[in-house]
Formats: sequence, C-alpha cells, structure tokens
Amino acid sequence: MGHSYGLMSSEELLKVYNFSKMANSVHRGEDAVIESANEAMLKIWGKDSSVIGKPLLEALPELQGQPYPDMFRKAWLEGHTCSGHGSPAELEIEGKISTYYFDFEYQPVKNSEGKVIAVLNTAIDVTERVLKEPAIAIAEKTNLSLQKSKHTITALEEARRELHELNAELEERVEQRVIELAESEERFQIMAEGTELLIAVGDEENKRVYFNRRWEAVTGKKMKELLEKGWVDLIHPEEKQQFISRYQESFKKRTVFNMEFRMPDSTGEYRWYLCQCPPRFRSDGSFAGYIASCLDITMRKNEEIRKNEFIGMISHELRTPLTSLNGFIQIMKSRLNSIDRDNLEMALNKSQIQINKMSKMVAGFLDISRLESGALELHLESFQLAELLKEVIEELSFMHSTHKITFKSTCSLKVYADRNKISAVVYNLVGNAIKYAPLGSDIKILCRKEQAGLLVRVTDQGIGIEKQEKEKIFEQYYRSKGSPTVSGFGIGLFLCREIITKHEGSIWAESKKNRGSEFFFTLPEYAG
Repeated sequence: MGHSYGLMSSEELLKVYNFSKMANSVHRGEDAVIESANEAMLKIWGKDSSVIGKPLLEALPELQGQPYPDMFRKAWLEGHTCSGHGSPAELEIEGKISTYYFDFEYQPVKNSEGKVIAVLNTAIDVTERVLKEPAIAIAEKTNLSLQKSKHTITALEEARRELHELNAELEERVEQRVIELAESEERFQIMAEGTELLIAVGDEENKRVYFNRRWEAVTGKKMKELLEKGWVDLIHPEEKQQFISRYQESFKKRTVFNMEFRMPDSTGEYRWYLCQCPPRFRSDGSFAGYIASCLDITMRKNEEIRKNEFIGMISHELRTPLTSLNGFIQIMKSRLNSIDRDNLEMALNKSQIQINKMSKMVAGFLDISRLESGALELHLESFQLAELLKEVIEELSFMHSTHKITFKSTCSLKVYADRNKISAVVYNLVGNAIKYAPLGSDIKILCRKEQAGLLVRVTDQGIGIEKQEKEKIFEQYYRSKGSPTVSGFGIGLFLCREIITKHEGSIWAESKKNRGSEFFFTLPEYAG
C-alpha cells in the first residue's frame, strides 16, 4: 500500500473525531484555559479554533457575571463535579447576545495521585426542549383560564399567539440545524476522501453506512460489496476472532475500541493496520454508532519484528563467548597449582580471543548507533595502507590458525583516513572469509595501486554468494540465506560500506556459488 500523500497529522485525526455530536472541551487551571474543543463545542460557543489556548473569559467575555467561570474554578480547585440541567447561558452568536439552555457537566480529571490535571466540559444544547416547556405551561394555564374567566377567547388567542411565536422560533432552529448537519456531513466526506486512512462508519444497529474510496483502492473490493459484507472477513485468521469479540464487547458498552491486525491488499499481501473506533453520539446524547479509522503500520511492525529478532541474536552471540571465557577461567582456577606454562598461555590466549570478539561486537553496535544518529566521526591521518593490512593479518593469523592467510602488496603508498575504522573494515572482510571458508583453505589479501586509488582484495575459497544477494549483503541486518548456521548480526558489511563511502571510496563483491568470493574496496591515494 502506498503513502503518496503522507500520513495524517494529529490535528487532522482530531478533526475526524470532532464530528461527534456530543460537544466537549478540556480546560486547565483556575482560569479554565481551553486546551481543546471539538467542532460541536465551538459551534455552541459561536467561535472558531482560535480560542484554543485562551482562558475561558477571554474566549467568551459574555460569560462575565454568569456562574460558569466560578463553577470551573471550583471543579479545578476542589475536584468536585459540577453539573446542571436546562441551565440558561447568555452567549454571543454572530454578534448577538441570546439565551440558550444546556445540560452540562464539569468533570475533574485526576491523575494516579488524585491531583486534578484537567476539567472535561460536556454539554448538550437543550434549548428546543426548554422552549417547549413554556408552551406546554401556557396551554395548561389557558385551559384553567377558560374555566374560571369570562375572557376565555382573549386568553386563548394570546396563548395561541405565544405558541405560534415559539413554534416559529423552534422551526427556524430546526431548519438551521438541518443545514448545519448537511454542511458537517459534506466536510466530513471531503476530509475522509482526501486521507490515506481507511475510514468506515456504522450506525447504532451496527449496519455499515459509509466507506471512503480508499477502501476500494487498498482491498480491491467494490463499494457495493463493502457496504453489503463489511470488512471483518478480510482480517487475518489469527486476529479475526479476537477482533470480533473485542468489538462486540465495546459496542455493547459504547466504549472506544482499538486493535492491531493484518488485512490483505489488492495483491493479496497482508499488511498491518491500527484500527481506532470511537463511538458516535447525537446532540441529545443518544448512541449513533461507530466511526473506524485504519492506519497502515506495516513498516513499524516490521521494524518491531526485526528489532526483536536482532535482540535475540545479540543475546545468543554474546552468550557464546561469555560461556567460553567462563570455561577457560574455571579450568585455570581448578588447575591453579598444577597448570604448566603452555596450558596457561593457551587458556589465556583463547580467553583473549573471546574478549576481542565481544569488544568488536560492542564496537560494531556503537558504530551502528552513531551512524543512525549522524554522530560517526572520522579521525583522519596519513599512514601506509600496506602496513595496516600487515598488522591486522598478523593478529588474525595468530588468533585463527585454522586457515592459511597470505598477504601480497605491490605498493607502499599512503592514504589519508581513519586508521581504526579502516582496520575494522579489514577485520570484517577477513573475519567473514574465515567464517565462510573451509578449514585449512587459503585466504589471500592483495594491495595494489589502481586508477581509482589504492585497492584491497580479500579472496577466499568459501561457499560463495548467490547472484541476487551480491547487493543485499551490504544492507543493514541482512544475512545470507545460504548459510543459516553461521553466526552474525548482518551489520559487518553494512558498516564496511558506510565507512568506505565516508572515505569517498568504493566497496563491492564478486562471487560464484560454491566457488569462493572476492571482496574489494578502494581508498583515494594521499597526495600530501
């Protein structure tokens, strides 16, 4: 699945969920600073998102002298919930102060220590309901007047007039709400169709009522099929039943539902998604269904899987030299009085080999970390490349007597490079040749001058490399499929490539399966 448009920002995701008809806002501090407010709440206030971050009285100065700022302050300072039903509020809408009525609640939100960290304000506009109540009272009063007064006709006409005015006001409000709802639905669809997210909407009876076009592009399913059958059957069998159970439980409780699962794209390839399903509520608080957004998290999940595999390999690779080192120490302790010099020297040499092995592992991990953070620095100096090669080969020959390592140099030119980093490259290349070549076989190292600079070649008689793997072997964490029993992390050749590239050199491999391999790298000649 592609990401040509990029992922939605947190602000855009909030907008998707702001289509909930339940008005809500979050405030902090004694001045009730507005941390967030959804579209429904901004509409009640008659304001736009510019009020976010302002104290309540600065955003809504018409509340000065009304009880609501003091109720916010009480909820914040004392941690007690404040609420009201059919409470009047004077609000300025489009430059006009009008009276509206609300069922509301100021709910303190506390942390694990019981300290109030925010106040959640939820409100339902019940102006229509409150306006109807006087009309009913007027009708009842009129009936009573008809029984007790000679002026029944006049009273009835007056009541009818007032009722007519109330009905006219109510009809005007209903018409305005219908217009606002249509505009809201249109804005929602424009946003839903312009996102990389998969958006689906279900009603209060769990029936599917909307899918954005992204579903068709990703799954290859037609809109008619999606609306008729839904998408649960597309979920991977390993997550499908858990998804159904958790969704049904959340639907029953009207709570938020989140889950990660796999689902195939139009080519049949399974990809990971994070599904977030908040419930929807109407302005009167009744349940209206769910809105689901599915975000492709395949890249993140693959990184998690690779990280876990990498940690497992690290544990295994570090355990092996530590076990060997511990064994040699135990042998020396048990034979402390009787051990001869040759055996002592052998045990110490093997212990030193294991220590060097772990040191190089740790150095490799540190270099990877520095590369990823952009902090890998080169300490440049001039030196003879042939001398460095000779030193490394002598040390490796002493540590690995199982192979015959030979070195040939036809030049004594210098390079301007980081001596330790180039040494690490040679250790990696020759070390790989030792790991993959048969015992007793020859490993040859050559250094000569070329047009591109100084060239180093490491030749072995090992198992070789498949043609399709020759470029992949220099990728981070890649390990050859042809040698699953050979230990390693898949970082050695990656580090070699990064180090040589930083020195403005080149590195490559030539090989044929079961006919050995040749690894080359070049460095610019020092002109100083």
